[in-house]
Amino acid sequence: MSEATQVVMSLIEAFNANDLDAITDHFTDTSVYHNIPMEAVTGAAAIREALNGFLGMSTAIDWVLVHIAEGEDGAVLTERVDRFEINGKWLELPVMGTFEVSGGKIQAWRDYFDLNQFQSQLA
Repeated sequence: MSEATQVVMSLIEAFNANDLDAITDHFTDTSVYHNIPMEAVTGAAAIREALNGFLGMSTAIDWVLVHIAEGEDGAVLTERVDRFEINGKWLELPVMGTFEVSGGKIQAWRDYFDLNQFQSQLA
């Protein structure tokens, strides 16, 4: 397993532990996170704040990795089912993610999903 894939696997483990500090450690001040239906944010602090919205309302998190692949350019692609336990109910969201890793840190992260599917499960 390459270093880039190991970094992404480590991020998934941090999410499954619901450990915001460990999650944030994967980013730098120049990292960009774009949850595609929403605005992109830049920097570890801004990424932490953006993720805290999801994590803050979740009592448990379980990201199920369906597939992971690494391109020739080192980008790591994930197909996942991101599960969040909110108010005693599990919400499931199919997600495709792209991670660009350099120097052991995630420099860019883009997730593609259907925001309406998530919001309808919250209702």
